[in-house]
Amino acid sequence: MADPAGWRGADRKRSLLLGTAAALVLAVVATTLLMWDRFTCGGPNNGVREIADECVGVTEGDYVFHDDFTRVQELIREENERVAALGDDLPIVRVALLGTFTFDPVSPMDPGRMLRSLEGAYTAQKRANDTHDFGDRTPRIQLVVANMGSRQHQWEPVVDDLVDMARDEERPLVAVTGMGVSIASARDIARTLDGQGIPMVSTALTADGLAHGPGGIDDAGDEENPTLPGVLRVAPSNTEYIKALRGHLDGLDERARAIIVYDRTEPDLFVASLKQAYTEHLDPYIDGRPVQEYEGTTVGDDPVRGLFAEVTMNVCVSGADTVLFAGRAPDLDEFMESLAASTCDRPMRIMFVATGLSVLNEEGRMAFLADNDLTLVYASGIDTRWNLVPQGSADAPEGYRAFREAYIEHFPSTEHDPEGLRNGYALVNHDAVAVAAQAIRMTNELGDADGPPTAHEVRARMTLLNTAHEVRAGGGTLGYSPEGAGEATGRFVPIVEMPLEPGDAPAPDPHVIGDE
Repeated sequence: MADPAGWRGADRKRSLLLGTAAALVLAVVATTLLMWDRFTCGGPNNGVREIADECVGVTEGDYVFHDDFTRVQELIREENERVAALGDDLPIVRVALLGTFTFDPVSPMDPGRMLRSLEGAYTAQKRANDTHDFGDRTPRIQLVVANMGSRQHQWEPVVDDLVDMARDEERPLVAVTGMGVSIASARDIARTLDGQGIPMVSTALTADGLAHGPGGIDDAGDEENPTLPGVLRVAPSNTEYIKALRGHLDGLDERARAIIVYDRTEPDLFVASLKQAYTEHLDPYIDGRPVQEYEGTTVGDDPVRGLFAEVTMNVCVSGADTVLFAGRAPDLDEFMESLAASTCDRPMRIMFVATGLSVLNEEGRMAFLADNDLTLVYASGIDTRWNLVPQGSADAPEGYRAFREAYIEHFPSTEHDPEGLRNGYALVNHDAVAVAAQAIRMTNELGDADGPPTAHEVRARMTLLNTAHEVRAGGGTLGYSPEGAGEATGRFVPIVEMPLEPGDAPAPDPHVIGDE
């Protein structure tokens, strides 16, 4: 007869093995569930994970956020790997391009603008690593791409990752460029990075107040003074755009009669500060005409048909011949359609500000403007005709031609007007990385410092980018100082009138920040 005690021992062993196996299965399942957000976005070690059905995070180029970005992100990855292979003795730092690289129907950005952003940043990275255009060639620069989601809602974990990277002693993150669009989350991002001493160079943040300034927001979050220490900008502020428009109006043969059309939807820092700048700087042309308000798309909703019916009727009756538009670009298109269909029987001028000239990519827009006696006057961040201006002319930035040639070298397009330059995002993102690169190279004056510079050391040089250290960028010879509130002196703000006539040259005597 078998030994019952042996049976019991065998049962205990089987139970133990089954229990152990079950525990292992549970551990694997738990780990898989815990890491599932990483596996769904290309793997657990690429810096990207899934949040709210979007792949967000920071990559050195090995995770591609959108099919349109495949080639440029591959180029960024290759350059980062080339820099890493140059040797252990060569100091390396990282610069982040922070923005919206995944999209939904109401995203504040689109693949076209973000593709050009990547291309411009890469062009500056290559110039910084391969030439002396922005100072010494060391430390070498690696570029990382940080996606905070289609509406910037996932910015907090991404910014946390950037903060952790700044603590890396071997390859520290020393600057953040890009920064998204002028909505409330951008201000929160800037506060967080500033609190960690990480300098920022914004590209598309044009709202007044979203830049470095005396005092800034204190620890209590004082909203009376919304300036942010640590943020420089390469694009003009809304106030500088409007100063350029003021110069254009002052030079007209007949005095303009202006009226403001304003998107009252909250919160949109860009639109609110644009309206304020119109009121402060163009008031002599408004003559008390009431502001025409509407509820618009703000950051990406499709415009509602009939949205401007009452507004355009009031504009026509007001006697105005100039509209100062304070809204988003999709609403501007709808407003022009409404104005064209109205009973206004006089030519109308519509003034707006924009980082670039995306309208040049819209077939039929020039004919539409001409057919309906409309003139669209942009205060822009770029004039793609600058390359036609003789070298050394005061009517174009000194560094534009070099930027343009470097961009075309990496991203060939048509010879006379590369389409990729039109929306302005290649230029401003190139210039942001160029500013960061020159500040990084200034830290070489530290001498025999042990290891690469820190974010704090780079930040300390940002407001020394003046006099002997101005940055010869695509949009101007940029200078920054503690008194400048983050604004770049030397930045060109061209006025471009649509429709363009063949052979038109850039407008002479452009507004240049700091030349008043």
